[in-house]
Amino acid sequence: MLKESKEHQSSIFTKLKFNTKFSLSQQIVILITLVVCVALLPASLFTTYKVSRVVYDRVSINAVSINNILCNSDEIKRGLQVYSTVEIESANELMGSYVNDVDHSDEAGVAIYDRYRRLRVMYNPGKLPNFAPRAQVLVDKYAPLNEIGWKENYAIPNQAFGFVRNDNGETIGYVVTGYSDDLLNKSTLDAVMFLLILVTLGLLVGIFGAIFLAGRIKKVLFGYEPEEIARLLQERNVILDSVREGIINVNSNGVITVVNFEAHNLLTQAGIADCDNLCGRSAKDVFKTVPLDAIIKGGKTVVDASVKVGSILFIITAVPLIGEKKILGAVITFRKKSVVEEMANQLTGFKNYATALRAQTHEFMNKMHVIMGLINMKAYDELKKYTQEIANNRQSEVSFIVTRLKDITLSGFILGKISRSRELEIDFSLTEESELHGELYVPSVHDIVLIAGNLIENAFDALKNFDGERIVNLTILDFDKEIVIVVEDSGPGMDEETMGKIFQRGFSSKGVEGHGFGLFLARQSIENLNGTITVESAPGEGATFTVRLPVKKDGD
Repeated sequence: MLKESKEHQSSIFTKLKFNTKFSLSQQIVILITLVVCVALLPASLFTTYKVSRVVYDRVSINAVSINNILCNSDEIKRGLQVYSTVEIESANELMGSYVNDVDHSDEAGVAIYDRYRRLRVMYNPGKLPNFAPRAQVLVDKYAPLNEIGWKENYAIPNQAFGFVRNDNGETIGYVVTGYSDDLLNKSTLDAVMFLLILVTLGLLVGIFGAIFLAGRIKKVLFGYEPEEIARLLQERNVILDSVREGIINVNSNGVITVVNFEAHNLLTQAGIADCDNLCGRSAKDVFKTVPLDAIIKGGKTVVDASVKVGSILFIITAVPLIGEKKILGAVITFRKKSVVEEMANQLTGFKNYATALRAQTHEFMNKMHVIMGLINMKAYDELKKYTQEIANNRQSEVSFIVTRLKDITLSGFILGKISRSRELEIDFSLTEESELHGELYVPSVHDIVLIAGNLIENAFDALKNFDGERIVNLTILDFDKEIVIVVEDSGPGMDEETMGKIFQRGFSSKGVEGHGFGLFLARQSIENLNGTITVESAPGEGATFTVRLPVKKDGD
C-alpha cells in the first residue's frame, strides 16, 4: 500500500543513492570484478602454494625412489666391494652404466661413495651446479650416523641420501641423488602460469558477464539510473496520494499491488476488513461484483459503473493495463457516488442561477431599449408613465416574493425565473399559498434552488412548443417538520409509460441528445435528503410534481 511505501520511500531513496560518479552499468561491472577478484585471488594463492608443495613432493619422492633403487641394487653392491686398483675402474663403469639405466633422464644427478667416503661414480648429465660438493656435505653429515629416517631424508631439499649395505648389514657405501633448484622453480612457475591464465580467463568472463548483465538490467529499467528510479517512485507516490479518487492496481493474477491513500480511506469507510494490508490480497475479495476476470483476461473496460463495496455505493471505472501486446493487469478508480452526485448537483445549481441571471439581464435590456426609444422620440409623458408602471410592477413582484420567501437568495432566484418565463412567453408565478419562514439548515437554500429549478425548467421545456394555455405555478410551503414544493404546468401532460421513465438518467420525452438529466438530478437530491417526489399527469391535462423534504434545524 502507498501508505506503507510512504514510510519506506525515504529509506529506499537512501539505499539507492550510490556514488553518482559511476553509472549503474559501471557500478555493476566494478562490483562483479571485485567479487571475482576477491573470490579468485585467495583461491589462486592457495592453489599456487599447494602446487609448489606437490612439485616439491614429487621431486623429493623421485630422488628418494632412485636412491632406494640404487642402494638395494646388486650391481652397486658388487661394485662397491671391489677395492683392487686394477678392477676398480671397470667396476665404476659398470655402476655408472647401471645408474644411467635406472635414471632414464638428464635431470637427476647421482653420486656413489665407498665405505671410505671416496667418490666412485659421479653421474651428472644435467650438469647440476655444485652437485659434487653438496653431495660430499651430505655424506660427511649422515655417514657417521649409520642411519637416516625417511622423514629426515624427505626433508632434504631436492636431494636424497642412502646407505648401501652388504648381506651382513654392514655399510659398504653411500648414494646421493639430487635435482637442481632450477627444475623445481621451473615446474612451479609452469603450474603458476597455468593458474594465472585460468584466473585471467575467469576474470575476463566475469567482466564480460557483468557488462552483459548490466546491459540487461539497464534495458529492463528503461535506461534509468537508481537515483532516477527512486525519484520517479517518490513522484508516483506523491501524485497517487494527491489524487482525490481511490486508485488500486491489480496484477495479471488479480492480486492488489498498489493502493493509494484515498482508496485506503474510502475502503475503510466502506467497512472493508484489514485495509492496512490490502496489498497482496485478491481484488475479488474487495470488489466482488466487478468482472475482474473479463477485464484482466478479456480486456473488457468498465466505465462509471455503480458498484456497492461494503456499505458504500461507488462509481467505479476499471480498465486493463496493456503492455507489449499482453494484459499486465488492471487499474480500478472509484469515488463515492454521493460525492459525484453532489458535484453534479452543484453544477446544476450554478446553471439555474446563471439561467435566472441571464433572463433578468435580457428583460432589463429590453426595457432599456424601450426607454431609450421613448427618450429619442422625446415622448417624456409616455416615458414617465412607462417607468412608473415598470417600477410599480417590479416593486409589487419583489414585495410579494420577498414577503412570502424570507430568504433573499431564493427570492432572487424566483425573480430570475419570472424574467425567464417572460422570454418564453410563459405565465410563471409564485402562488399566494407559498410561505417560507426563517433560515434553513437541511434542506439548504441551494437544495431548494436545485430541486425547484430543475422542476421549473422541465415545465418550461414542456410548454415551449405547446399551442395551448402556457401556465406554470410554483408553491413552496414551510411546515414545522417538512417543506413542500409543488410545480404544476398546463402543458400536454404524460401517459403512464412516460411517467415511469422521466426520472431515468438521460431520458427525454423529446428524444433530444444531451437532455434528460434535470429530473434525474432532482430526484437524486431529494433522495439524499430523505425526501419524496410524486408526479400526477394525464395526456392533455398538464403535470404536477410534488416534493416533500424533511426539515432538520440547527441542533437537530
